[in-house]
Amino acid sequence: MRALWLLLICGCANLRVVPLPPEAERHRPKTADGWEISLVRYRAVGEATGRPVLLCHGISANERNMDLDEGHSMARWFAAHGREAWTMSVRGTGDSDRADPAKGRPLPIRFDQYWQHDLPTAIEHVRKISGADAIDYAGHSMGGMIVYAYLSQGGQGLHAVATLGAPTRLDWGTGLERLLKTLGPKLVSDDVVFPSQLGAAVSAPFQTFFADGLFQRFFYNPESTSPETWQRLVLYGTADTAGGTAKQLLSLVETSRFTSADGAIDFRADLARNRTPVLVVAAKLDRVAPTPAVKDGFRALGGPKQWLLITRANGTLGEYGHMDLVIGERAGAEVFHPVLDFFTLHEPPRTP
Repeated sequence: MRALWLLLICGCANLRVVPLPPEAERHRPKTADGWEISLVRYRAVGEATGRPVLLCHGISANERNMDLDEGHSMARWFAAHGREAWTMSVRGTGDSDRADPAKGRPLPIRFDQYWQHDLPTAIEHVRKISGADAIDYAGHSMGGMIVYAYLSQGGQGLHAVATLGAPTRLDWGTGLERLLKTLGPKLVSDDVVFPSQLGAAVSAPFQTFFADGLFQRFFYNPESTSPETWQRLVLYGTADTAGGTAKQLLSLVETSRFTSADGAIDFRADLARNRTPVLVVAAKLDRVAPTPAVKDGFRALGGPKQWLLITRANGTLGEYGHMDLVIGERAGAEVFHPVLDFFTLHEPPRTP
């Protein structure tokens, strides 16, 4: 028992929530169905060199995934490179509204609400505040899936898009897939919100002691992200998981289809109608969204598109896992810069 307490004390020694800097502006626009979502704005440093960029996190996450601290922030990186940057938390995560039937915010929270309400609200708010006719967008994991659904149904207001580790199928033929098929329907319910934020906070002090553990390796590669950085992400970049969302996304495993909750809309099939330029980024060691699962979305996309596999063979100094794409120690140079280059490529020439 004494050894356990020593382990906990050591793990907590440098563990704290890093607050947002003074220049971070908080916004809370309201969706058409009555939920306030959290947005954080960073103005471009110096002269703006292009359109504002909206950043969105994945499942069981919040806006801090894209803005963890000074050295690990896609948002602040873009701002430092002349782009106004915004992070968003979808409903039920971060500082956005939680489910509360008494206030007209009932369960279930489904994936469909993110692309039908939260993302359009964020896009319109950023356009209104910035005065831009259209904005750029980068979504990690589920954040990429949200924009795929939005674009597949004719979503407007986005000039160029990047998806990072965003799968459009999850039937990988692995042991995890079999486990999800067996246990998923028994554990997932529309009326449940899984307390993953609490579980993560409890486990955070121990994360640096098990950097090479199977759980950690599933999400990131210590070669590209320090265990201390991962520990901070676990502490305050994790959010509760809506059962309705988990249930809808489980269909990617059960049916191999990427659809609306009622099955009426086939997002993968409808992506052929897209005409917005999209950069699709995958990581070689991503075990959450393996390369074939991400490449599936790339193949489905219509319109201008570009594929980028983050791997040593393509010039990176280390291999990347799922979370390394947004919090990796070299992500600025090896991931964010190619995304910025893609956005810039599709900017119209600037007049003298």
